[in-house]
Amino acid sequence: MLSVTTPAADPNLLSVEEMRAAVGVTGSGSDAALLILNGRVSRAIAAHCRVASAGVAVPTLRQETLTEIFRTGMSREKMILSRRPIVSVTSIVEDGETLAGSDYEIDASSGILTRLEDDEPACWSWSKVVVVYVAGWATVPDDIKLAASKLASEIYTVGTRDPNLKRVEVVGVEEREFWVSPSSDPLISAEVDALLAPYMNIWLG
Repeated sequence: MLSVTTPAADPNLLSVEEMRAAVGVTGSGSDAALLILNGRVSRAIAAHCRVASAGVAVPTLRQETLTEIFRTGMSREKMILSRRPIVSVTSIVEDGETLAGSDYEIDASSGILTRLEDDEPACWSWSKVVVVYVAGWATVPDDIKLAASKLASEIYTVGTRDPNLKRVEVVGVEEREFWVSPSSDPLISAEVDALLAPYMNIWLG
């Protein structure tokens, strides 16, 4: 079970200035509309990257403090935290006992949490483990910003051009070639998808 302890100060991926540049407007006259668009773009990218939801809180790639409860039901060496990258682990309580930092190690990129005893891998409790941690981006990486800017521009101009359209040929009858089938992914273009590929969460059952 995942819950947000301290939400992101700003869940959006772009500043208002970056949004203006993305859609090609100047001045503050469109800021209210751009704020709404920024939120939609940020949520769409979080969904595309399969960011884990936490109750009614809107998933975000931005930095948040989270509490995650594991009821393992079986003995295992590793657990995978739902959000990443991991910035820090605030506390881990295993069956009511707070662990020392030497009792575990964390892979920040993958979110894999390993139990340690005498600096060797051990097994987590059979019962309940509560992890409080900080995950997400305080400073949004440039390629995520670029993806958000491109998606904002594509949505803003959706009435004039399909972002998935690769080529149009007009000989006798118009012929169109798409990067992906328009029905398979109507929102995220191939270019945006490629930029976000390193940030996709892959969940193993």
